Amino acid sequence: MPTSETMQMKNSDVAVQTERVFRWWDYPLWFLLTLLNTSAILYFFSYWFSLDDWQRYPTTFSAMTLVLVGILLSQQVAWFLLPRMRRPRPMAIRTRWKVGVATTFVPSAEPLEMLEETVRALVALDYPHDTWVLDEGDDDRVMSLCFRLGASHFSRKHIPAYQSNDGTFKSRSKHGNYNAWLYEVGLDRYEIVVGFDPDHVPNPHFLTTVLGYFEDPKVGYVQAAQVYKNQKASFIARGAAEETYAYYSSLQMASYAMGYPIVTGCHNTNRVTALRQVGGFAAHDADDLLITQLYRASGWEGVYVPQILAKGLTPVDWNGYLTQQQRWARSVLDIKFRQFPKIAGKLPVSARLISSLHGLNYVQEGILPAGGLIVMAVMLVTGSTPVLAYLTGVKLAILLGVVQFSDFYRQRFYLDWRNECGLPWRAAVLRFAKWPYFLLALYEAILHRQVSYSITPKVKEKSRSIRLLLWPHLLVALLVCAAWVISVVSANDISPSVHAWTAIIVAGTLALISTELLMQFPHPSGKKLPNKPAAE
Repeated sequence: MPTSETMQMKNSDVAVQTERVFRWWDYPLWFLLTLLNTSAILYFFSYWFSLDDWQRYPTTFSAMTLVLVGILLSQQVAWFLLPRMRRPRPMAIRTRWKVGVATTFVPSAEPLEMLEETVRALVALDYPHDTWVLDEGDDDRVMSLCFRLGASHFSRKHIPAYQSNDGTFKSRSKHGNYNAWLYEVGLDRYEIVVGFDPDHVPNPHFLTTVLGYFEDPKVGYVQAAQVYKNQKASFIARGAAEETYAYYSSLQMASYAMGYPIVTGCHNTNRVTALRQVGGFAAHDADDLLITQLYRASGWEGVYVPQILAKGLTPVDWNGYLTQQQRWARSVLDIKFRQFPKIAGKLPVSARLISSLHGLNYVQEGILPAGGLIVMAVMLVTGSTPVLAYLTGVKLAILLGVVQFSDFYRQRFYLDWRNECGLPWRAAVLRFAKWPYFLLALYEAILHRQVSYSITPKVKEKSRSIRLLLWPHLLVALLVCAAWVISVVSANDISPSVHAWTAIIVAGTLALISTELLMQFPHPSGKKLPNKPAAE
């Protein structure tokens, strides 16, 4: 039987073939909707810049314009990327690859039942492979589970060489756990390594779907979509899922077309030769984003497979969600500030461009809401408020309606569009909830604050004390109310629309805070809120 190396030599001319996602009829539709979008934007801003109040309140109008432009900018960038989307054509497996499939586990922080479900699915994958559990605790129960299910067990707990304060083998980190196993076992034994988070359960055809792309010797990694199976557990879980629909469909397919599909830490497939060249899994909390850049800087290409090949868990309460979002934002921004400048010169132009844009939403979604609230408070206190007529609201509503209508069209490219399309109102609530934490993440990234890695809880945790995570919004509500009172006492001449928006913001903020309180206290009927994800 020929080895994988000789087969790779024979198939060195085999390249991954791609196809456009747009059908012939998508182009005229996209063009018409682009004209509609552009017309609506020009129509609104031609009116907006013609208002007489620009001369009386130039600072206020400039600030409001920046907020509005920031909101529209990200949508328009995503819109103009749509025609570029590509997906790979399936490739047959010709090489007998030596494959190692691994999942990490921390016994003190993760339930054994979750691990068992994942390991069963990993062992059942329909391509010959070895299954490993990388156990941080060297737990007897985990060893017993591995023996019973036919998986191998590895732990670095008692190996000092793989327990460092930082770097490749950083203790209490996912990348450190993977690298310890990789250097001790994986590099010498396998040609392909697949990593899974312990909550992500693959379907049986995962390996046979992704391995064929490694017949192209230029491919260093293959990434499939991340999908959550517990979306019905709470509105937070559904909102977190809604935030991913566009990213794992149109945005990743557009990134792939530009040569830069981004690795996702929940599950990914890697060529060991490529892993060896970049020094193993990247030593960073955002190891997936960093290893993407290292792969591309080293000349390796990636493949994005827009298929649902595995499903995992997303946080179901504010504690898990906000903790996860702040950690993601801080680690991605740290790469932007400190790692990317060192690598940028080695990246292709398209990869450099996408990498520059990736993650800026963390800055935008933190600064824009804060800027908007500051503008409103200043208008209330100083009385320097333009008279925003009813006509302004109508024209703005038309603009936002056109933008949302176009987004409904974009939803046709969602991976499971029949279940995912619709108005993403839960994601909008979550974006409003987390902006203070994005600002905090930006502050921590700028100061390069070292924060210990924490595993995101994926089920509702019982708390011995009340911990109000949404307290920044309570502070915002108090400050806006204080500005409102000052405005009324001072008899400032305030536009009715400003009063209306102030009331909406205060009411919405208090309603948001109430959701956290409801999650912490028993239901009035006497029933406690569920502390486990609902069954799919």
